[in-house]
Amino acid sequence: MIVSSFEVKKQHKLQDQIENMAWEWALEDVYEYYNVQETSELTQEQVDEIFAYSESDDCHEGYVGMALRSICDQWEFDQDD
Repeated sequence: MIVSSFEVKKQHKLQDQIENMAWEWALEDVYEYYNVQETSELTQEQVDEIFAYSESDDCHEGYVGMALRSICDQWEFDQDD
């Protein structure tokens, strides 16, 4: 009989859900603060400000920083279209 040690299964799914929650949370604040309804409405200056905040000591939560950088990446991608 093989005895296995305890493990939490499907941790990657939990991580995906946490990342998605952080994205939605951060996006709501971006929309509200900059008074926009889509990231494509942001200016380069606003995106630079968001990115700077995501990299600063004021952004205490890693998932929030990651979500904000992802929002900036999405904006950059949209600009290339």
